[in-house]
Amino acid sequence: MGVSFTAQTMALQRALETARPSASRLFTDPLAVGLLDRPLRAVAAAARIPVAGSLIARAYDSVWPGPRPSAVARTRLIDDTVADLVAAGVTRVVLLGAGFDSRAWRLDELRAAEVIEIDLPGTQAAKRAAVARIGADPDRVRFLPVDLETADLEQAVRATGFESNEPTLFIWEGVTNYLSAEAVDRTLAAIRTLAGAGGQLLFTYVHAGALDGSVDFPEARRWVRSVRRVGEPWTFGLVPAQLPRYLVERGYVLAWEESTAAAGRRYFGAMGRNDRASELYRVALAEVSCPA
Repeated sequence: MGVSFTAQTMALQRALETARPSASRLFTDPLAVGLLDRPLRAVAAAARIPVAGSLIARAYDSVWPGPRPSAVARTRLIDDTVADLVAAGVTRVVLLGAGFDSRAWRLDELRAAEVIEIDLPGTQAAKRAAVARIGADPDRVRFLPVDLETADLEQAVRATGFESNEPTLFIWEGVTNYLSAEAVDRTLAAIRTLAGAGGQLLFTYVHAGALDGSVDFPEARRWVRSVRRVGEPWTFGLVPAQLPRYLVERGYVLAWEESTAAAGRRYFGAMGRNDRASELYRVALAEVSCPA
């Protein structure tokens, strides 16, 4: 099984952000370039050249409008939330569909936390090799290969000796929109059991209106078409107004929810940037209210 295309493109988007001048970037990801395959590594290296970086970002946005600003806005929002939750007592973080996420190595707040990454075997094998090649410590993370679409997540995690006895945050970034509704339900049920009372879930989703065309997002048609073209189509979405009830029915309570557009206005605006993230891509934090 090969490496996910979206894992590579997400790492590229973080690399492009890191190539920006330090005063105008939302975050720094020193591992992002090293996680890329050779052609994308060359693109990221070129982005470090003054002026070239902004041109490359504009060219990227002209082909795929929406994803890059949304990706970096959601990255910063999740980073900030992780920092806040660790400060509030979270000691273990589980990343579902982790892809080429590098938070375990780049966030100071996670240095004392236990970090578990769950993803497809092919993506994890490529990531371990890349992390070692970069010179980072692969053993900083416990890697657990699981296919969320077909495997029993709870059973796989319990087999590692996992106990629901410490404050745990599950991060589910950039994944739900590629799963079936049944797989999302099974995963939510497994998280609810594993996390226990007070456990938290930080996740992203896409507005269901972008999938069925019931809501007009200017960038939706091209975005949906592009992920379908590379063989990783969006298959699941939610309606924001219905999210609180959806979560309550599954044993969670919604803490907050916002679009990457709203997060982008806050982060980009503070730096005088005109990047425009999308209303269709959204981030939410929920807490387990009724453990299984």
